[in-house]
Amino acid sequence: MRQRRTFSKEFKRQVVEELLSESMTTSALCRKYNLSQPVLSNWKRDYMDGKLDNEPESISGLKHKIEQLERKVGQLTMDNELLKKVLKSANRQSQANGKYSEIISPLTIMSKGGVK
Repeated sequence: MRQRRTFSKEFKRQVVEELLSESMTTSALCRKYNLSQPVLSNWKRDYMDGKLDNEPESISGLKHKIEQLERKVGQLTMDNELLKKVLKSANRQSQANGKYSEIISPLTIMSKGGVK
């Protein structure tokens, strides 16, 4: 049974960019790199969607990128809120104990009043 070949993202991107530059036809590229046309069209679709470590060029690729960024912003917002609550709690606890933490005090002084 024939083994499946694997190609790096860099190689795929290079071949697709060569295809998009129209320096060679699809058939010529397939012969040059010993690829089938469906493989090359799949790589082209992946390239347009930004899946080959490049910026997406198609609408669906851009939408996917926006969704990823929105998820990341949501996660960072949740992390930020949690850190604010922890800092506020630590400030209250240190004030109640009459202790002033060296780690927390510069942050509250720099932010002019602590976390809001």
